[in-house]
Amino acid sequence: MRWVVAAGLRAVVLGLIWVFFAGWSAGYAVYGAFSVAASTALSLGLLPPRGVPDPRRWPRRVWFFAALAGWFLWQSAKGGADVAIRALRRVPDISPEVVVAVVELPESPARQLAMLMMNLMPGSMIQRGPIRREPHQHSDSGTAETAAEVVELHTLSTALGPAQQWRQLQRRAALAFS
Repeated sequence: MRWVVAAGLRAVVLGLIWVFFAGWSAGYAVYGAFSVAASTALSLGLLPPRGVPDPRRWPRRVWFFAALAGWFLWQSAKGGADVAIRALRRVPDISPEVVVAVVELPESPARQLAMLMMNLMPGSMIQRGPIRREPHQHSDSGTAETAAEVVELHTLSTALGPAQQWRQLQRRAALAFS
């Protein structure tokens, strides 16, 4: 039953996306039906349904996905403008760095989405990761760090705040999938 519900919901959403981008035209209906069916089958194969859908959570999820999309678009616009200004200067104002940031999300679709979105943001991208960082002993205090997963963020300048941006993105992605 959950496969039928998941397939139906996904087909409706993908159909709406098709109509939004391609428009409502009888001449393209066959292409749309084929594309929606293939996309639905592919999404079910790549992300099989887990558990029974809970319609009570949908308004919250839709709200947080919309908030994530708006935040992402705003960050992309700001980052794109910043990168353009840096590139157009007589002497480009860049100082490439690699910043190590902690991965706070467990392995999940939220984590994958956050990693993909970080790579789409202007000025910063995930260079490598997630990497398991082994704990080590602090010699001065005698305390030990806990093991953590990290990513290496390549950035044009640390002034862009890639670690803070990564932290915010993870928090927003977690809310969208909660």
